[in-house]
Amino acid sequence: MSVKNSIKLGISYFFRWTGFPIEPTLIKIGNPTSESPVLLTCNFILTVKRVLKAIKNLDCYLLIAPSKGINVWCGACGDDFRTDSVLSILKTSGIDDLVSHRTLILPQLSAPGIDPIIIKKKTGWNIIFGPVYAKDIPSFIEQKFCKSEAQRIVRFPFSHRIEMATLYFFILSVLVSTIYWISAFFLPILNLLLYLDTILIFVIIIYGTMLILPSIPTETGKTKVWIYEGIILLIIVLFNLFIIFNLLYLIWNIIFSLLITLIMAEDFHGLTPIYKSELGAKTWKKGDKKMKFLFGEYKLQPYGQIIIKRDKCIGCKVCIEVCPRNLYLFDENDKKVDLRNPEKCINCNACVKRCLAQCLEIN
Repeated sequence: MSVKNSIKLGISYFFRWTGFPIEPTLIKIGNPTSESPVLLTCNFILTVKRVLKAIKNLDCYLLIAPSKGINVWCGACGDDFRTDSVLSILKTSGIDDLVSHRTLILPQLSAPGIDPIIIKKKTGWNIIFGPVYAKDIPSFIEQKFCKSEAQRIVRFPFSHRIEMATLYFFILSVLVSTIYWISAFFLPILNLLLYLDTILIFVIIIYGTMLILPSIPTETGKTKVWIYEGIILLIIVLFNLFIIFNLLYLIWNIIFSLLITLIMAEDFHGLTPIYKSELGAKTWKKGDKKMKFLFGEYKLQPYGQIIIKRDKCIGCKVCIEVCPRNLYLFDENDKKVDLRNPEKCINCNACVKRCLAQCLEIN
């Protein structure tokens, strides 16, 4: 990797929503033959790095398709990683001349934005939606493109929570630190000790919110965040009244913690991959197709309740294959699909858009 791309990779970790593209291309992994599998991903530099790491021991081809440098799921939901992205890289990469088959493996989370029927019609390539996570690609290929239930489900494990917390801690702490030290020129009370105290509050709120709160069984993200803030405020009061006896620090910590909690509460569920964005749902209900949160602007998919027109269902099981939250169950008796976990729906719209019988809708 070039120095330029190495720098871009590091920056992309913290500013990923702004887009960090690499050149769309075809990469040969190992020693592929004409029968080797062909994989495709977006051109977000961090995603490409992780996919390459996962498939380094395979013999395959990897197509990097244009997505404006946005990750797979955000790109697919936001109309940046779409059918045209796949069509363009298939046309320009020369992959047709390198393989004897016409099977293309896409990330499952690209399903909201990519239409396999159009791709098949225009290129002759058959689309298979692979696993949610790149680490499962080797076993998916070993099992002859058979995807287990576990490989279809998106999760929010401890490591991912740490990563998300670090991302937001870095961005917000840079902003707060800049404002703090500029203000310190005019307000002598803003000293180094108070700054360190501020950063400590930051760490407790952001990391605690991300690591603990997703597991709390409350209906809304705001409820979770404000329950946690109540605990934080109690700790702040007890610490400042009975240990350091500093009224200034007490007032500062209370105000600062409330401000950070207001930000986190605005759309806490939207910061996770396992809950529906409450801000997105609210914005969509108002008739807007985009929402703004922190430093990003996001295109929205329809929000609402999933409904199955069961009489139209043909039992194609596409919804089961593309749903990242395991909402659907196939009934072997009448060969149709039922909803089993509708409360888990995050409105990614993958099932609605890919349903062959058009028997699913959101309203």
